[in-house]
Amino acid sequence: MGLLKFVVWTACAIGLGVFLAKGDVEGRSPLDHMERAWKRNVHPSQVERVKDGMDRVKDGLEDVLDEAKEAVGRKTATAPRERITAEDREAVNRLIAQKK
Repeated sequence: MGLLKFVVWTACAIGLGVFLAKGDVEGRSPLDHMERAWKRNVHPSQVERVKDGMDRVKDGLEDVLDEAKEAVGRKTATAPRERITAEDREAVNRLIAQKK
């Protein structure tokens, strides 16, 4: 009985190995899919890390640029309030008249 279990489990392991190496899932073997996932997530190359960092910076800059364009392009509802009173304007006009 022990020998039969050993043979069955060995055959299953070999069958699984053959499927992982030779099977076709979306044009690639399952082993290729696992290797690509491992490289992307566990040990990304320096180039991929820099690329991901640049993508994050680029996205942040695009957001800032969009916000700046919105802030600059925004129209105010009313003109700015005049802070100089009529008395102040008369006083300035008198000073200018004295200088001439």
